[in-house]
Amino acid sequence: MARKHIQQMNQMERAFIHGYLRSGKRDYHAVTSHFRDRATQRVFTLADAEAAIRGGLVVEVHNDRAPSVRALVRDQKGTCVIVELQTCLIISVYYNDPQDKHETLNWAPYRWTRDIVALVKSL
Repeated sequence: MARKHIQQMNQMERAFIHGYLRSGKRDYHAVTSHFRDRATQRVFTLADAEAAIRGGLVVEVHNDRAPSVRALVRDQKGTCVIVELQTCLIISVYYNDPQDKHETLNWAPYRWTRDIVALVKSL
């Protein structure tokens, strides 16, 4: 399990991962049953999730479910989406206050030093 928070990414990594996710070439129509369950419980649509991915900010990139590499994205409305980078599969969706600064975040899992640009290019 490895994670890299946006605050740990350099400017090139931040720009690259945002450009990758926002690319018009990405098709975010596929979802997991977990996404459907969470979306129904919290009244999110696929359009909400796609808008968050294309317009939100990446919070972290992780491989908690290796070999799957996933990004967590949060938009200005607080919509949070987890998307698999290899397949563009939308894994989950939930709400988090967009003003939440995560002051109590446990930084222990955030030890990934892998270059995000090289990682994404290798997928």
